[in-house]
Amino acid sequence: METLMLDCPDGQRIQVVLYSPSAPLRGGVLIAPALGVTQQFYRHLARYLADQGLLVLSLDYRGVGGSPLTTPKASRVGLQDWAEQDLAVALAALTARIGDHPLYWVGHSFGGQALALVPGHERVDRAVTVASSVPYWRHYGGRALGMWAFWHLLAPALSLGNRFPARQVGLARRDLPSGLIRQWARWGRRRDYLFCPSHQLDLSAYRRFDKPMRHYGFADDRYAPPAAVRDLATRYPAAPAEVVIIEGARLTALGGVGHFSFFEPRREETLWRELTAFLLA
Repeated sequence: METLMLDCPDGQRIQVVLYSPSAPLRGGVLIAPALGVTQQFYRHLARYLADQGLLVLSLDYRGVGGSPLTTPKASRVGLQDWAEQDLAVALAALTARIGDHPLYWVGHSFGGQALALVPGHERVDRAVTVASSVPYWRHYGGRALGMWAFWHLLAPALSLGNRFPARQVGLARRDLPSGLIRQWARWGRRRDYLFCPSHQLDLSAYRRFDKPMRHYGFADDRYAPPAAVRDLATRYPAAPAEVVIIEGARLTALGGVGHFSFFEPRREETLWRELTAFLLA
């Protein structure tokens, strides 16, 4: 395991961790974290993948964990910075280390949403999203009203300063730069989320991305319900994609998965084995 600090084009430094393979190199994997989750959370999966011959890189986004925010102000940081700066630099660093070997993407929540916003993503050969979605409030069934209130009332009201109290509202394990949440809420108030034309993002890369994808969703995920996961899969229309919704007897056998426990070590013989087989197919 090697910890590095990388410089982004705007001067912000981000911390990345490399897990070197214990077998001959078969490719590289970038693990793109969820909102407010540190790279350390993914360490067990990273080590498992390294044991399969993959060079794995995970990172802390600016304002999270080992990447303390230096530029710009917390109130001006956006999710685009995480995609266009942090993930881009991390992906470039991994790409430089694997040469012509295959490159894979494992995106958790925001990390799956952001793939085609990241410069250099065209190099990715296969991608897996885990609990990634288009979080339109009507996708949430009995929780729809609560999601509507979060996007329209709670998130805007609590992100007026520099820090959003993510811990207190149960969104993340640490507070986050307020600018992130304001942009996230602007996306969340639209039916098409970040894909709404009013946000003026260049979405052409989503339409062009044509590499194999697998989208994992879980019936007990309160943050990314199956309908929202399926919605995201449609945003990559050219990609040969498989949507895997785990529910019913299989979900019970796994003891539930929710939004986070895909990455727990107890998944090694089940979900991780499947994940690796897909990446190396």
